Amino acid sequence: MNKNNSPALRTVKKYSLLIILALFMIIVCFVIKDVLRPTREMGYLIYGFIGLMSMVILVALYQLVRFIILPYNRLYQGIYEIGLDKYPVSPELSNEKGLTPMVTEISEMFAKINDLISLVENMNNNASFMDTLNYINKTFSDFIPYNYIGIALMDDNKRRLRASYGVSDGTIVGLPDRIIGATWLIEDTSLGKLIDTGEVRIINDLEKHTAGKPLKPYNKVMLEAGVRSSITLPLKVSGDPMGVIFFSSSRKNVYHKDQLNLLNTLANSIAISLNQNIFVNNLMYSSILALAKLAEARDEDTGEHLDRMKTYSKVITELLYETKRYSEEIDLEYIYWIERYSPLHDIGKVGIPDGILLKPGKLTSEEFDKMKQHTLYGASVLRAAEHNIKEHGKSLFGMGIEIAEGHHEKWDGSGYPYGKKCLEIPLSARIVAVADVFDALTSRRPYKEPFSLEESLRIIEEGKGKHFDPVIVDTFVENLDRMKEVYRSFHNI
Repeated sequence: MNKNNSPALRTVKKYSLLIILALFMIIVCFVIKDVLRPTREMGYLIYGFIGLMSMVILVALYQLVRFIILPYNRLYQGIYEIGLDKYPVSPELSNEKGLTPMVTEISEMFAKINDLISLVENMNNNASFMDTLNYINKTFSDFIPYNYIGIALMDDNKRRLRASYGVSDGTIVGLPDRIIGATWLIEDTSLGKLIDTGEVRIINDLEKHTAGKPLKPYNKVMLEAGVRSSITLPLKVSGDPMGVIFFSSSRKNVYHKDQLNLLNTLANSIAISLNQNIFVNNLMYSSILALAKLAEARDEDTGEHLDRMKTYSKVITELLYETKRYSEEIDLEYIYWIERYSPLHDIGKVGIPDGILLKPGKLTSEEFDKMKQHTLYGASVLRAAEHNIKEHGKSLFGMGIEIAEGHHEKWDGSGYPYGKKCLEIPLSARIVAVADVFDALTSRRPYKEPFSLEESLRIIEEGKGKHFDPVIVDTFVENLDRMKEVYRSFHNI
């Protein structure tokens, strides 16, 4: 529709013209009366005509109120109800009495509506959900005050909540680092009711809210980080609960009910985006992981190898993160991905014949050359999967390819398949190399019995600077208590 021919604009033009014409005729009548000094009968006619024009003005004004002012009032009320009226008006557009022209107010409101539309449209244009959350963090602060956004998701049994995602503007100290990955039984939190009922919880003074009560671990972290108020909304897809989202602020008393409609809209969009992202990622990942487990299932002695590898790799990466080593590469998302993709390190063994893979004795040089090919087979499988998913605008298996291809490279360049050395080897592959050898040493294989924990640790230390990245070995050794704890959990010691 041409904006110059819109019904609303035609209505304004029509009745504005009537008002102007009627005012003009009234002025003309008064001029005639003063200049010509008409007779009494003519004066009555002039006054009658003025009265008629006044009626025309009143009718036109009534129609303008009916078709313009009242609809604008309803529009403003609707915008107010979803929280879009709190938009700052440019100071240069106000007059001396502090009044703002209506056109400016409408323009500002629709600018904010356009921003919100753009936000929702762009939420699904990112390669990962963390990209989406970072996008929201950068753009949504014009609508709702917050310094931290956190998301906790329910596990498959819907009994526990896991702090799964978090993003901060930097003013909340220690978040999301101190809370991401933590889990709680839903029944031990106050969030179960919110998830069941779909209600929203507003806490405008966290210190007051927790005073005199046993302090939950997550509340302790929040208070120490500087959170003073929060608003919590359930995340649901098709009525099925999947978790909660928190908007938290370092200031008290910043949240109110007027913000709920807007936040509910955002929460629904986030839930859809998150569900879509998780579904696609899990579908692809589960398919590839099934292939990796098929390779491991051929060897009865490595049945739990994937679970141990995943845990060892994650713990080593967490230790590097906590000690701020390789901090330019390792963040919370990196830890998440290495936990997911470390089990894919030997996926290429599906292409190795049983006679070689399960041989109890030492391999011949020809057999070993064939065994080495599993790194290339694995990378090839994952590259094919990555190519397919990239056609849909996503990147999923980048780290998996690095790990499958590079976990047998050595720091001194004597590894395979390419003889890379030092920092030429991707960090993810260097981490998995330590985890893989540690588990191989401490586990039974067709060709050997498990080494003791002490002997295995000695071999890891001897490989520092030769087989393994020295920084990773130092971190491993400095945190032996943590590594021993994980080891014992698998070996029931």
